[in-house]
Amino acid sequence: MPKTSDRHSEILNGYKRGDTRFNEWAEKKLGTFRLTDWEWGRLSMIWEIDDRFVMPDGVMFGGHIASVADHVTGLVAMTVLETNDDRFRTSRLETTYFRPVMKPRALIEARVVNTSKSLIHAEADFLTAEGKLSARIAAVQMKRTA
Repeated sequence: MPKTSDRHSEILNGYKRGDTRFNEWAEKKLGTFRLTDWEWGRLSMIWEIDDRFVMPDGVMFGGHIASVADHVTGLVAMTVLETNDDRFRTSRLETTYFRPVMKPRALIEARVVNTSKSLIHAEADFLTAEGKLSARIAAVQMKRTA
C-alpha cells in the first residue's frame, strides 16, 4: 500500500492532536473539529456545532456546510499525497442535502474513492448525532507540485 508523505502525515497527526495552525484556523472560521482517526484514503471527524453557525430555526446554513465540506475533503485528499511536495486545489465540490445538520454535532466520514496522476476524487458523509445521513459531498482535487 502507498504511504502518506511525512509532511502530510505530520499535518494530519498534528490536526488530530489539536496543535496545528489548521486547527486554529478551522476553529475561528468553521467551528470546532476533532480528527478522530485517519489512514490512507480515509478519515473520521466530529464537528461540534456552536451557535455562531446556526440559523434562528436551529438549522445549519447550507453554504457553511459546503465550506466545511471543502475543508474535510481537502484533509482526506491529503492522506493520499505521497511526496512532501504534493499539493492540491479543489476543482469541483458538490453537496447533496438529505436532512438538516443541527446541534450538538455532526459525525463526518470521508474517503478517497479514486486517485490518478492529476486528480483525487473524494466523498464525505455528514451524519447526525444519531448516525443518520445529513449530507453527502463529492469533491475533485487537482494535484499539483509545490
